[in-house]
Amino acid sequence: MKILGLIASVALLAGCAAAGVKVTDQQLSVLKPGESTEAHAAQVLGKPTVRTRMGDGTTMLTYSYYETKVRPETFIPFAGAFIGGSDSRSTVVTLNFDQEGKLLRTSSTESTFGSGMGIAAGAVSQVPTEQPKQ
Repeated sequence: MKILGLIASVALLAGCAAAGVKVTDQQLSVLKPGESTEAHAAQVLGKPTVRTRMGDGTTMLTYSYYETKVRPETFIPFAGAFIGGSDSRSTVVTLNFDQEGKLLRTSSTESTFGSGMGIAAGAVSQVPTEQPKQ
């Protein structure tokens, strides 16, 4: 029985992965257009995934986050290869700053997709939406 519990624990740990900087609606609500600076945004959100200096002197900070979860069916011996798969979600939050370093606007993008083989190919399980709305 202990071995079964150990196998289940390992399967759960192996079934998830995440990378990047996750930005929440609550974090974004602290930043105010025309007031917040690039330094303040980095203090609230952390180091951006990408910092882009535009040709007109403005700056864009990008915070990308990606997570994937393996579907439990994947771990069923033999059948898992045909009915299993994974569900992935990514968010990208962009902050635009003027030449003086003041926040102009924010935007966010979210994508979800599933992957699998056999009958699970292309299917997407219900993935909760956590796209920041600010």
